[in-house]
Amino acid sequence: MSARPEHLIIAVRAAGGAIRRDGDMIELMASRPLPADLVARIREAKPALLAILAEATDWRARYREALAYWSALRSTADAAQLACGELQIRWHRLHGRRAPEWQCAGCGAPMGGLAALDLADGNRVHLDKLACLLRFGERWRSEAAAGLRALGLDPPAEERDA
Repeated sequence: MSARPEHLIIAVRAAGGAIRRDGDMIELMASRPLPADLVARIREAKPALLAILAEATDWRARYREALAYWSALRSTADAAQLACGELQIRWHRLHGRRAPEWQCAGCGAPMGGLAALDLADGNRVHLDKLACLLRFGERWRSEAAAGLRALGLDPPAEERDA
């Protein structure tokens, strides 16, 4: 099974390299050779990587728009956090995991006959277990942050430190 493209981008950065799109080619730059298995996975995922690298430009533009909007209403730090949160929500709606209807998106257990809270993104969590809702929220936000980080959009310092 191949890795998600954003995970490959993160792996390249973690190995001290950089990755960018150059037309229909992927350009890898690193001060030392990248692991052979990582390069092989990148080759295998080339179409998806090209798409996500092209998408990165759109995300950066949307972030600048959101930052300009929120900066008119809030302090610079607050505006950066709000813009980042807005992008995380957008990323989750487009790319976030969806649990099957019968499964709690928080704990992963079957919903069974228990009451469920239907969420706006199509996921469901146990209604009587606050931990399920909190766990799901933490998971989707961390996945969205990782996906945006792979596109070169880092959360504000206050959010990273939280």
